[in-house]
Amino acid sequence: MGSDLKKGLFLVTITGAVAAFPYTVQASDITENENSLLPQAGIEEVLGDCYLADKDIQVEDYLVPTEKGEYFDMAFADVQTFLYIRSEPTTESEWLGKLYPGNAARILGPVGEWTKVQSGSVTGYVYSEYIIIGKNAEAKAQEAGESAFVYAESREEEAQRLQKEAEEAERLAQEEARKAAEAAAEAAARSAGTGQAIVDYACQFIGNPYVWGGTSLTNGADCSGFVQSVFAHFGISLPRTTWDMESVGTAVSYDQALPGDIILYDGHVGIYMGNGEIVNAINSQRGIGILPATYTNILTVRRLV
Repeated sequence: MGSDLKKGLFLVTITGAVAAFPYTVQASDITENENSLLPQAGIEEVLGDCYLADKDIQVEDYLVPTEKGEYFDMAFADVQTFLYIRSEPTTESEWLGKLYPGNAARILGPVGEWTKVQSGSVTGYVYSEYIIIGKNAEAKAQEAGESAFVYAESREEEAQRLQKEAEEAERLAQEEARKAAEAAAEAAARSAGTGQAIVDYACQFIGNPYVWGGTSLTNGADCSGFVQSVFAHFGISLPRTTWDMESVGTAVSYDQALPGDIILYDGHVGIYMGNGEIVNAINSQRGIGILPATYTNILTVRRLV
C-alpha cells in the first residue's frame, strides 16, 4: 500500500477515533489539568509521526484508555543510584526524599519535564526522564504485584536509617574489640601458665654445672644448651646457638616480658622468671643459677608460648 494511501487511511482512522473518544485525545498545546493522572499525546504528535515515518501507526498507543487499570497511575524509578523527590519542579528546590532503583510512586499530576508524585510519606516532584510510566509501568506493576512495591525514603527516614546503621556499626566494632580483648587475655593466660611451668621446670636444675657445648640439664650445659633442653621438654624445638635464637618466636619489649620468654644478650641467653630475673647457665664458676634480667644490655626478648 502506498505511503499517501496509508496516510489517508490513517487520517480517516484517527478522525473516527477522535469521534469515538471525544474526551481522551487532547492537543499538546492545550493547558493540562493539574488533576490529570496520565501523560497525554496531541493529535499533532500522532500526525507528525505518521508523516515522518513510512510505517503503520497504532492509534490506540496514543489514546488514553477509557477503562483505567488498577495501576494506571503508577511510576517506577529508572535510575542507577537514586532519584530526588523535590519540593518544587526545579533542581534548585529542596529535596524531600529519594526514589531508589525500581521504587514505586503514584502520579499526582501531568507528566511534563517534571512529574508530581507521591511515594511512601513523600509528595513532591521528580524529573520525568528518570521514571517509567504508562503501559510499561502498569505492566511492571501487574507483574510484581502491589505487595512487592518499595516506596521512597524521606529525608528524615534516611537520617534515621543512617543513624541506626552508624550505631549498629559502632556496636559491632565494640563487640569485635571485646572479643579480641578476651581472646588476647585468654592467650596471655595460657602463655603465662605455660611460661610459668617452663620457669618452674628450669629452676629444678639450679646449681647443676655449666659445661661449654653441653646440653645436659643434670651433667652440664652452656647457656644456649640449657635453654634448648628446657624448651625441648615442652615439645618446643630451638636452634643451638644464641645467634640463631635471636629470630625465633615473636619479639616483645622487655617491659612486656612474661615468665617463660627468653632474653638474649651478646653471646648469652636466659629464661625470664618474672620480677626482673632470669634463670640461666651462667659460667663454669657459678653453674646454672639466677641473674638480674638487666645485668647487661638486652638485644631482644622472644616469646615462644
